[in-house]
Amino acid sequence: MGKIKKVSQPIVFLAIIGIALGIAVMILSSAVASGFQQEIRNKVVGFGAHVQIESEYGNQSFESNPLIIDSSFYSLLKNEKEIKHVQNYANKPAILQSKNLTSNKKSDKEIRDIEGIIFKGIDQDYNYDFFKSKMLEGKFPGYKNNLTNDSIVISKYISNRLQLNINDKVSTFFIKEKGPKQRNLTIAGIYQTGLEDFDKRFAFIDLNQIRKINSWGIQTILSVNTLIVDSNIQVKANSFGGNGNYKYSWNNGPYISNNEFLTPINKDTILKVISSDFDPYFLLAGSDYISLPDTAYISLKFEPKATKNSCNELTLVSSFHSKNSYENNCFNLEAEVKLSKGTAQYYTGGIEILFNDYNELFNGANIVKKHVGPEYSITTIIERNQEIFNWLNMLDLNVYIIIGLMIAVAIINMTAALLVIILEKTQMIGTLKSLGANNWSIRKIFIYNGGYIIVIGLIIGNIIGLSIIALQTNFELITLPKENYFVSIVPMHLSTMNFILINLGAFTTCFAALIFPSYFITKISPIKAIRKE
Repeated sequence: MGKIKKVSQPIVFLAIIGIALGIAVMILSSAVASGFQQEIRNKVVGFGAHVQIESEYGNQSFESNPLIIDSSFYSLLKNEKEIKHVQNYANKPAILQSKNLTSNKKSDKEIRDIEGIIFKGIDQDYNYDFFKSKMLEGKFPGYKNNLTNDSIVISKYISNRLQLNINDKVSTFFIKEKGPKQRNLTIAGIYQTGLEDFDKRFAFIDLNQIRKINSWGIQTILSVNTLIVDSNIQVKANSFGGNGNYKYSWNNGPYISNNEFLTPINKDTILKVISSDFDPYFLLAGSDYISLPDTAYISLKFEPKATKNSCNELTLVSSFHSKNSYENNCFNLEAEVKLSKGTAQYYTGGIEILFNDYNELFNGANIVKKHVGPEYSITTIIERNQEIFNWLNMLDLNVYIIIGLMIAVAIINMTAALLVIILEKTQMIGTLKSLGANNWSIRKIFIYNGGYIIVIGLIIGNIIGLSIIALQTNFELITLPKENYFVSIVPMHLSTMNFILINLGAFTTCFAALIFPSYFITKISPIKAIRKE
């Protein structure tokens, strides 16, 4: 189009700067909103996974109701390609007590501070990826499914409130129907996520601890009574867990209340007992037990002696693991117990499911629903934390408003710039018309020139926006108060799709806006334009 006159140069320059700043602001606002959403969403998911499966008959408290673990159900879930990980958990409210005494101004007495929390019980299958970068001190204990660990992990908030440090013993009280139950637990790690509402509430504990405290499942241990009764050995079953109203099935017989069984002496035998708890207010009917029954075995081997002296009582000679040796004047007895791990291992408070991608949340939830029955309740992370996700969704609205305003400013700038250029080139327009050029061909010259200005503005704006994102990502220059924004550093994440859409939308809208001012070219008379000095 030729060299632009000096009077239009500042206008064009301002138009380019306006577009550049507009596109930079749009890119940054999208990156910040997306960064906030991704960072906070990851933190929330880190505490509760994408989907949780719980008992449909649960209460409204923070405490989990027991579910029976079905291994085939786990296999079905893990075979779904959208599912990344499946893990057990259970929640249990508790009270932590401070290690040191503090003075109370009202009573002038020294007391221990307390803090109410929710313990999240986890096992060896728990996915620690999220918390690896959140640990300030110590680490998560290596919880094992077949052992009970006394170590816990607390947040920095709780640590500060109760003045607790790594390796400190902390008195913990769990509320039960029969009264509080105390446990002395050891601090193994301290974490901080920045989500204060979660840091205030949650600590982590071995899932086996919650199983024990809640008396989930039954465990039965067989032992030999040293007193001989009518030439019979007395075997006793001691059960733990459940509601305490135990019944026993000896050698596949009917369930009875008697936990003792008599077997003849000098006769090698293997005894089997199945035990469980029953509702004390209903008559025993078949196998209507409450907890999963536990099965225990004991093997008795006799070695008779020639003497015929009195043999009314046994003496324990040796004990090694599950083998006990007894003797009296009549015989030697070796009793080998098959130690039971109990049925608590088959219980969990709920099941958490992590998907490969957050965007698969709703589709994944529908896939999970195909595999569960009506006795299960399925909730997504959004349903459990609606306030947080509603706030995150509002960030999108802010971005849309900013983008709309920036595009409006860019349109005004480009319209004004093109009108100035048209006014400066009035004589050239008249000359082209007198040589036979039609209005549309002349308008295209100015529109294309305006498009060239838009492209320059977009390039400069992209360079500014992407440079700021790179600097913030690598050097974390812009900080925030964590207590207000849940993050200490302004997170920025710009997806490729958003980057393309912002640039494409801005160029298309601004370019289309050039058509209207170019219409004034049709109103210019060739004769008047040529005569104009």
